[in-house]
Amino acid sequence: MENDQIPLLVVRNLTMKHERADTSTTILRDVSIELYSGEILGLIGESGAGKSTLGNAVLGLLAPGFSQSGGTILFRGQAIDKLREEDRAAIRGRRISAIFQDHTASLDPLMSVGSQIFETIRALDGDIGTREARAKALELMARVGIHNPAERYSHYPHQFSGGQRQRLVIAIALAGKPDIIVADEPTSALDATVQKQILALLRKLTDDTGVSIILVTHDMGVISEIADRVAVMRHGKIVEQGLTSSVLDAPTEVYTRNLLAAVPRLRLVADHDAQPSFTREVDVGGDGTSVARPAGSTPLLSIKGVTKTFARRGIFWRRNDRQTFALQDISIEIARGAITGIVGESGCGKSTIGRIVAGLETANRGLLEIEGTCFDISRAGRKSGLLGRVQMIFQDPAMSLNPRMSIGSALEESVQSGLGGAKPSGDEIAEIMDRLGLPKNLLKNLPHQLSGGQKQRVCIARALLARPSIIVADEPTSALDVSVQAEIVTLLKETVRERGVSMLFISHDLALVQDLCQQIYIFKDGIVEDHGTTDFIFAQSDNAYTRRLIKARPLRFTH
Repeated sequence: MENDQIPLLVVRNLTMKHERADTSTTILRDVSIELYSGEILGLIGESGAGKSTLGNAVLGLLAPGFSQSGGTILFRGQAIDKLREEDRAAIRGRRISAIFQDHTASLDPLMSVGSQIFETIRALDGDIGTREARAKALELMARVGIHNPAERYSHYPHQFSGGQRQRLVIAIALAGKPDIIVADEPTSALDATVQKQILALLRKLTDDTGVSIILVTHDMGVISEIADRVAVMRHGKIVEQGLTSSVLDAPTEVYTRNLLAAVPRLRLVADHDAQPSFTREVDVGGDGTSVARPAGSTPLLSIKGVTKTFARRGIFWRRNDRQTFALQDISIEIARGAITGIVGESGCGKSTIGRIVAGLETANRGLLEIEGTCFDISRAGRKSGLLGRVQMIFQDPAMSLNPRMSIGSALEESVQSGLGGAKPSGDEIAEIMDRLGLPKNLLKNLPHQLSGGQKQRVCIARALLARPSIIVADEPTSALDVSVQAEIVTLLKETVRERGVSMLFISHDLALVQDLCQQIYIFKDGIVEDHGTTDFIFAQSDNAYTRRLIKARPLRFTH
């Protein structure tokens, strides 16, 4: 970025506070950034750093209780933070737009996607005609990579994949031809290959249209892929900023160096032989494929021939006779004290198999055996035998916690249900809270008073307190900052080693899976596409789909 350009946006000495009944917390402290035309500025930092608050301040979308106590925000030289709300709203959408993390919350499930883009265009440009607005909506759908836009114009959000829905959110953000887009974690809920595609789209839009992007993220890989410059935030302050290459290659601040050191690296060279010296073959499916495991070991969990179908639903969820395979003839074995990974893109069935193991979903056919006990997986409802043996850590912690129940009560209630009514001791709860980096005073808090990372750590604590034989972890670190993520991965390793618990680890992060798992299953379209020891998958597998997943990892964090 040329230094002699005039900044499109200037945030100067911005200070923001959040007021509650009896407390006042400073969220942003004397923050200053500049954004130039046609550039992508990354804001990176851990939960609570203030990066989303800064993005919302630029948009003028601060929640109740937030107030600006110092500084200013200049857009093309105009102090937009001093404008009346109606004048600020006139800028929002037209000149400064947004892409939010949760694409499901950004799209109306009862309105076709074409209509949503069309209505946004009409709302932002009252003079545009119906035919012209529809043509523009189709053009935007094509620009963001939606194939056959004329055909898909009348489709509903649930008929699109996660990556396609995020593309549609981007199309809506472009409807007013904005100068700036604030993109708050736009790819954090997406798989690696889809994330790479969305990042490439954002880069192309910037290059083609000159739109500037403030990219809010906790992912160093995302920053390394597309950001021109980066500002590192901590505790409401900017601790370092500059060209992305300079900050990532030669950071001047200890905090930045620590963040970079915590990023999991993908190893493309095996550390040891890809297969144990003494193995036997275990059948894992009807296609004749097999995976090796140490001879003589007895699996704690065995899944054989699991198949599940869904009835396709039309508009307003009407059933029809067409069936979709979510899983086809899936067979997996997990040894006692082992961590087995499942990797794949959205819709591949990896979360479905995890929910079947936990007794939260049924299957059409197949066998589930845990410690020699067979469970009927064709019937709904968690079996009493599964409650104490299998615990699940979900991807979305907000959906896992009762919003009206204190954290302490949530831990006690959930654990009692898994331990036959036995109440965990205060010492047990205190120990696990400490190991997960959770202050004990949070026990009295409600979920909305915790950050996303804290809520996920509470969910992990809840699973560990039940002392299960198996933990099904479905993207358990996706909501956590990179440094906390490293701590949680270490904790999960220690838990498996110390307690002999087995784990089914479901993730889209290949580096995490490589670091944590001994065996890996690659899922694609409801089948096991590839499988083997971790070293085999990363160093020796010649499966084209596996290699594509590996190549989607940012090169800077691959070695």
